[in-house]
Amino acid sequence: MAINPADMKRLINSPHRLLAPVERLLLENNSKTSAERDKLHLHPSEICKKDWCPRSSWYRINGREEAPESFTLQRLNIFAEGHLIHGKWQGWLTEAGLMESTEAPIFNEEHRIIGHADGIINDKQGRAVLEIKSVGVGTVRMEDYGLFAPYGKKEITLDELWNRIKFPFDSHVRQTQLYMYCLGIDQAVILYEWKATQAVKEFSISYQPEIVDPILGACHSVVRAIESGIPPDRPSWVSPDNRVCKSCPFKKECWSDKSSDEQSPSGSSSSKVSEEVRSSRQTSDGDSSSSQSVRRVIR
Repeated sequence: MAINPADMKRLINSPHRLLAPVERLLLENNSKTSAERDKLHLHPSEICKKDWCPRSSWYRINGREEAPESFTLQRLNIFAEGHLIHGKWQGWLTEAGLMESTEAPIFNEEHRIIGHADGIINDKQGRAVLEIKSVGVGTVRMEDYGLFAPYGKKEITLDELWNRIKFPFDSHVRQTQLYMYCLGIDQAVILYEWKATQAVKEFSISYQPEIVDPILGACHSVVRAIESGIPPDRPSWVSPDNRVCKSCPFKKECWSDKSSDEQSPSGSSSSKVSEEVRSSRQTSDGDSSSSQSVRRVIR
């Protein structure tokens, strides 16, 4: 993916001696990484989001031209910090003798899925998928606005916000469940590091097919659409002014295509993907009670 011309123009006109060269370096590295990323398959980190649009994935897999995305230095720095957090935990767990493998490859041709799990651990309790997540205020706001709202209103502190995270977020659970399905492993550990203070939480979850089945169904809808050459319908929740649509690299082509102006019924695969996901109890670092009792399903 090419660097957004607006980003390059901003850098050319920047007065900063240090920030501008570093930002340019990060933009070039990000552009190279994006160009090397597999574009012919569905990626778990993409399809497990609550606002995944299968139609956007269809455009990408079919080689449609992508509008260059804009990246700020702050956003690129967030990406870099996440990579550093992943790397240090993978290193520590390897030194501790717990890691069977890091960056375990994920591949399922039937559903056109490809990716990497952060790792597979193997200890006296057996094998388990490892998922590491760096969590910040923005993560909470995006994943669970109800949890974030008191902090946004300055009713609670940053530490209190972290303490209220008793369960992993739904999209993280979906992603980890999909890894378990692809790897044939029925246990997983999700590790959270709070970027503000480096506090850590650990969650253990078990495989639940009812969480994975709707995701696989949505993947099949994309596979069928690829075979037919007809893009999937737009999800019922989208609009040209929707946040997801506004940032989509295929927005112009998608909304100029009149073939999907009639929306699918609420039972579409996209709706299934965004179903409420019930996740695990927390296994350490805190009280197990939570107002999010709807999620307390996995032992």
